[in-house]
Amino acid sequence: MPNSIFANAKASALEAKLLGSERLSRMIDCARPSDALKVLQETGFGEGLSVPPSEAEKLIEAEERAYTAFVRETSPSEKLTRFLLARYDYHNAEAVMRAKYLKRDAKSMTGAEGAYPLALMEEKIFADDYGAFGAELSAALAAADELFVGGAATGRQINTLFSRAKFRDLSALAHGDKALSEIAALRADAANIGIALRTRSAARAAEMTVAGGVLTAEEIAYLAEESAENIREKFRYSPRKEMISAALDDFAAGQPLTSLERIADGAAVTVLARDRYTDEGNRPFMRYCFKKTAEIANVRIVMSCLNNGAEKAVIRARVRETL
Repeated sequence: MPNSIFANAKASALEAKLLGSERLSRMIDCARPSDALKVLQETGFGEGLSVPPSEAEKLIEAEERAYTAFVRETSPSEKLTRFLLARYDYHNAEAVMRAKYLKRDAKSMTGAEGAYPLALMEEKIFADDYGAFGAELSAALAAADELFVGGAATGRQINTLFSRAKFRDLSALAHGDKALSEIAALRADAANIGIALRTRSAARAAEMTVAGGVLTAEEIAYLAEESAENIREKFRYSPRKEMISAALDDFAAGQPLTSLERIADGAAVTVLARDRYTDEGNRPFMRYCFKKTAEIANVRIVMSCLNNGAEKAVIRARVRETL
C-alpha cells in the first residue's frame, strides 16, 4: 500500500486539475446543457467519454469510477480507504442483496466499485457468505437476508438497516482521527435531523436513527414532534444550529431538505478547510478526495438541473461546498 508521502504528492497534483468554482459557475451560467458539457470536456472530466447532454450521467459515472480506483490504488491506509469508499460499498451491497431476491441483474443496480470488488460482492452475497466483509457490513447483509427469507423485508426496512450499519462503520473507522470523527458526526447528525423532520414521529425516528452524531435521542425526539418555533429556541446555542435552521426553512416551505443535504455533503470540505495549510499525516490526500466527491456531486446537480430547465438561482442554491 502506498505511503502518505506518495499519496499526498499524487493528490496535490490532481487537486490542481479540479474544476474549481470558476468553471462550475461557468457551467451554471450556460444557456444550454451542451455548452456546460463543453466546459467539462475542456478539463478531461469523464475519462474522455463523449456523450450528448441527455446522457451526462454516463460521463459522471466514468469519473466516479476513476475516483474510486484512485482511492483504492493510492490511499495510505486500509481504514481510510474504507471510510472514503463506504458510501459505495454499502450502496452496492444493498443493491446486490435486493437483486438476489428480486431476481434482477445486480449490475443494473450497482454503482462505482468501492473498497470491495463488485464481482466479489456478487459472488459472496449470492452464496450467502458474508465473512469477506467488515463486521458491520457482514451483520447488515445477514440481517437483510433473514428479512428477505422470512418474507418480512420492506424497502424502508432494508434501506434503514444498511444506513444504520454504514454510520456505525464510519464512526468506528474515524476513531483516532479528529477530522474524520468530526465529519462522521456532522453527517450522522444531518441524517438524524432529516429523519426527525420527515417522520414527524419520535417513535419512527428512533427506529431509523443512525449512530455517531452528537445529538441525543431526546433531542432527536424533540426535533420530530415539536413546533419549528420551539425547536429554534431549544437549539439556539447548539453546534448543529445551522443545519437545524436550514432544514426547518426547507420544511416550512414544503421543499425537500436540500439545504440540509448541502451542508452535510459539504461538511468534509468545511472541516478540512480549517487546516488547509497543514500537510501533516494524510491531510492533502484527504482534502483532494473530499473535494473530488464534492465536485462529482456538483456536476451531477448542475447537469441534471440544466437538463430539466431549472433556474440559475435554484442550481446555485443546491451546489455543495468546494473550498
